Amino acid sequence: MIKSRLALCLLLVVLPAFEIVGQNAKEIALVIKVTGGAQIKSGADAWQPLVNGRRLNSGDIVKTEEGAFVAIAFTDDRSILKIRSKSQFQLEGERGELGIKKRLLMTIGQVWAKINPKGAGYRMVTPSGVAAVRGTEFYTIVDADAKMTVIGVTGAVSVFNKVDSVLVTPGKTGTVERGKAPLLTDTVDFVPWADDDETADSIDIEFQDANGVKKKLRLKYQK
Repeated sequence: MIKSRLALCLLLVVLPAFEIVGQNAKEIALVIKVTGGAQIKSGADAWQPLVNGRRLNSGDIVKTEEGAFVAIAFTDDRSILKIRSKSQFQLEGERGELGIKKRLLMTIGQVWAKINPKGAGYRMVTPSGVAAVRGTEFYTIVDADAKMTVIGVTGAVSVFNKVDSVLVTPGKTGTVERGKAPLLTDTVDFVPWADDDETADSIDIEFQDANGVKKKLRLKYQK
């Protein structure tokens, strides 16, 4: 059993191994926490329960039920996404010289993103517009009418559609509806929720040793 105090440097060894495998299998991310009911659909397969340690391929679709919570980390640069309940998204990634070009196709729900500025970039794509960043922290909400709301925490987020664009900075909120120009306002009445998750800085992975004995490895990652 590996002690829970295992240093972050161990993950720096393990994650590249995930990435090497992912280059052949289109694996781009790892599920680091699941609370409550969540499901995944990969290719033509039927919906399956989403569990801790699941490797995610480009094209996988994830949905969360009432009261659920999911956190995932990308294997190239450890960018992190936290997804709240009643959300649905498709994950896409294309490998390049700088790492994985990440795209999250969000149809409904809420997500918090912390994107590594040294990575290849990240885009949140919704029916009403796009949020594009290279490295920053922000929240995105997509409601039942496809209205997208982006709340800036650090850095800057470009929010745009075919009509216009705005730059969302800390303390600002960008909103965009179908066919309308994005609007930029001050952030009011929004309660950040990502920091309430106190246990999502590690993942326990079960495995079997050469004797068939089940063991658990705890890996810590950078928030």
